[in-house]
Amino acid sequence: MKKIHIILGIMAVLAASASAYAQQNLRSGYFLDGYTYRYKFNPAFQGERGYIALPAIGRIGVGLESSIAMSDVVYPLENGSLATFLHPSVPADDFLSGLKDMNRLGVNVDLGILSTGFRTGKSYHTIDVSLRADAGVNLPKDLFAFAKNGASTGQTQYDISNVGARLDSRLEFAYGYSRSIGRNLYAGARIKFLVGIANARIAMQRMSLEMSQDRWALKANGSMTTSGMLAFKTMAEAGTSENASQDNLISFEPDMSMFEAPDAANKIMNGILSFGGALDLGVSWDFCRYFTLSASVLDLGFMSWNNTARAVTPDTAWEFNGFGSNIGEEGAPTLGEQFGTMGEELLQAFNFERVQAGVKSSEALAMTMHLGLEARMPFYEKMSVGLLGTRRFDGAFSWTEGRVSLNIAPLKWLSLTGNYAISDFGQSAGAAINLHVPGFTLCVGADSFLPIMNVAPQFIPIDSWNTNVTFMLCFAFGKYHKMR
Repeated sequence: MKKIHIILGIMAVLAASASAYAQQNLRSGYFLDGYTYRYKFNPAFQGERGYIALPAIGRIGVGLESSIAMSDVVYPLENGSLATFLHPSVPADDFLSGLKDMNRLGVNVDLGILSTGFRTGKSYHTIDVSLRADAGVNLPKDLFAFAKNGASTGQTQYDISNVGARLDSRLEFAYGYSRSIGRNLYAGARIKFLVGIANARIAMQRMSLEMSQDRWALKANGSMTTSGMLAFKTMAEAGTSENASQDNLISFEPDMSMFEAPDAANKIMNGILSFGGALDLGVSWDFCRYFTLSASVLDLGFMSWNNTARAVTPDTAWEFNGFGSNIGEEGAPTLGEQFGTMGEELLQAFNFERVQAGVKSSEALAMTMHLGLEARMPFYEKMSVGLLGTRRFDGAFSWTEGRVSLNIAPLKWLSLTGNYAISDFGQSAGAAINLHVPGFTLCVGADSFLPIMNVAPQFIPIDSWNTNVTFMLCFAFGKYHKMR
């Protein structure tokens, strides 16, 4: 098993090269006719048939988005290979001009384990079991300036405050209910029981670096919390401390002892796994023949975490040796190894000291709101234009998106959508196709397909990794029910 600090390190520094935090549902599918999982955006939406989805093939969603482009931080060399922004041939001004004051990254995975939906009269029911994993980071521009320039430009002070990172994974068990009220109004709710697997938060409210001829002094005010299966050793526990003052510092090596004990299964079930609950609410109103207005709020709830550990930074300044000198040079390690090394050294720079371990904690879930308006064309009602606004409430990782889509369902069993979005992460163009014949439904879509079309010879997207790709295959049953 890879060391956790390598995983977090790659996650942290990929913000310099990839893309950031996204909602895992395929937003291109919000207005897509016959899309099975529309109820995940709004529990008021009903399916046209009953369905059952098997593990893995039922729904696989992977999302990436970013506030900076890939080409801003990874550069082609004359020999055809790729190098990070730290390479000596990359001008500092060119690199830094492409960054924002705060640069964000996030990745997510949504894996359907088992799902089914069925109709009873005016009501539609859904039952889901799924695995969700989300990660995100915030990295200030000065952090990259320090990594690139150091003291070479004469700058001796860097403000790298508000560095942050988050990681969350959980199982969701959900029951959804939607009912038509009259002919034009639908209301729905989903109740979720959550099983937390792992959770981590890093928040550096203040962090500054002062450089002199003989030392680099770091001052910071920040904290880190880990819960569930993310248990870290101290340097004393890992046997890596050189003196007593280092004994309680975090080593960023995972504590695997819980899995090695004879009663490991009992420890995991009773002391590691965590539990919570959430509620989704939604409404959809066909307020005239050609218009539908919909709104929803998702993940109103909380998680109660077990096995929580908390670490803080010391009050005094400490020395930091900087990033490895060979990271950007000729003959350096591979691109992934370079990012991993940078991430390791960044984590070590935080100098966290553990102050609590094995306690309970709780937190509210990140909430998402959707507001949609669909207008069907009077001259061809199988075509519509949709406007979707999405707001994610997640502290420093919050974001907003507006998406306009053109949707068409030329056949009863075929629907397509193309859309354009503007968000905190920039612009994107998405598309999806949905084949929903009696017996099965197949859907493939991406909230941004441009990264897939423009890649380097190493198959790395050149301009952006902003996308959300979903594959879905479900088996349909029951009588067709036209939604409009």
